[in-house]
Amino acid sequence: MFTLVAAVTAASLAPAAGAAPAPARKPADAPAPLLAPMPEPAQTIPEPVVAGAQVLPLDTILKHAEENAMPVRTARSRLELGDAAITGAKPLLPDNPQLYLGMGARLNPAAGSPQFELQATLQQPIEIGRERSLRIKAGREYREYLDKELAQVRWTTHAQVHYAYNTALIAKERARTAARTQQFAERLLDIASRRQQAGEISRLRVRVAEGELARARQAKLAADLNYRLACIHLAEMAGWPSGQLIAPAGELGDPIKVRDPEDLIANVQKEHPALKAKEAQVELGEARAKSARRDRLPEPWIGVYVGREREPGVTLPASRIVLGMITIPLPFFKRNQLARAQTKAELGVANTELEVTRYQLALNARRAVDAINTAAERVQTYSREVVPRFEENLQLLQRAFELGEVDIIEVFVARENFLRIQTEALDAYGTYFDAMYTLETIIGQEAASLAAARPTRASTPPANLR
Repeated sequence: MFTLVAAVTAASLAPAAGAAPAPARKPADAPAPLLAPMPEPAQTIPEPVVAGAQVLPLDTILKHAEENAMPVRTARSRLELGDAAITGAKPLLPDNPQLYLGMGARLNPAAGSPQFELQATLQQPIEIGRERSLRIKAGREYREYLDKELAQVRWTTHAQVHYAYNTALIAKERARTAARTQQFAERLLDIASRRQQAGEISRLRVRVAEGELARARQAKLAADLNYRLACIHLAEMAGWPSGQLIAPAGELGDPIKVRDPEDLIANVQKEHPALKAKEAQVELGEARAKSARRDRLPEPWIGVYVGREREPGVTLPASRIVLGMITIPLPFFKRNQLARAQTKAELGVANTELEVTRYQLALNARRAVDAINTAAERVQTYSREVVPRFEENLQLLQRAFELGEVDIIEVFVARENFLRIQTEALDAYGTYFDAMYTLETIIGQEAASLAAARPTRASTPPANLR
């Protein structure tokens, strides 16, 4: 369990410098003790819970999110667009044949009665420049791009779920701290009431304790609400079924530091899902541009003409005519200029976006490494070098007030100081997890895999944080 404490200023509890020491009470003047010495009962802090939520480890939630998170499902459905592009490019003949039929009569008043005429033309456009194979290649490149896009969405979802999980752990610890504070205020009110009944303190001190208990209860309600909202957000990020809630298992672990950023940058340039998606987009643009340039070639029409002709007044049988036909468009004006210009522009944009992404990832990797290492130092400073044990100090304050060594106002001032540093330490953890999320989105893998000293994801908090 992650607990934090601040050292109380000694001057607030000690006599002023140069002041004469307080005279010791004579044994005859000492009042009878208010409370007989009693063994300190073991204080149990209720674990923050979300009603109806499954408490699950991170790995289980990540595994579910990789297939069921809403962005992943959307990106996976887009793969059908690539399959459709390949299917649409596969027909051997891209256009349907055209059939022309003409029927009528041949009239010649000087030759006699009209004669029946029939003409038919069947034509089929064909491609002669391997346009079909280029369209199929462009469709496959589109499918590959969508695959890379899906991988990028999966990793982004992974980082978001990891961040939401860590945020929920912080909210859980804040709720636990609020429960400790409320329990402490309840004990202080009980002691103050008994001391007031014994005439040792005034009713005003009891009112102060009652007010502090009301504040502690309000703070606990707010912390419990924030924890529930964090669990709901975690379920949303993981794509958990509607109506079901999940809660994080385990506690806040030790922070990690990341090794030299130069290794990260080299790895980012090779393996980052965003770069792979941009590279696939460039390859798609090249395939489409090549296909558009090839589509400017003319598409000949081949066909056959069949006709029946007979002059009026002629006793000979009707003539049958069969002709092979070829029609070649002359590409003088329309040469697929729009598609060629558009695909060329799209390829230029894709190349620029690739370079910008590569530059930004390299630059942001250095910033992210510095940010996470600094945040880890802050967390370690709070948890190991500055902050004593929170629960232990609250018990010391309680015992000091119980024995009449300090006034209740001094108790709550000290408690507020402890709580403030506890909150600052949890805020430091929040900053650390922000930096971890940024780093993971930049490097394309978990920060733990790049730690300078390989950490372990603890299921229980470090001993110095309990």
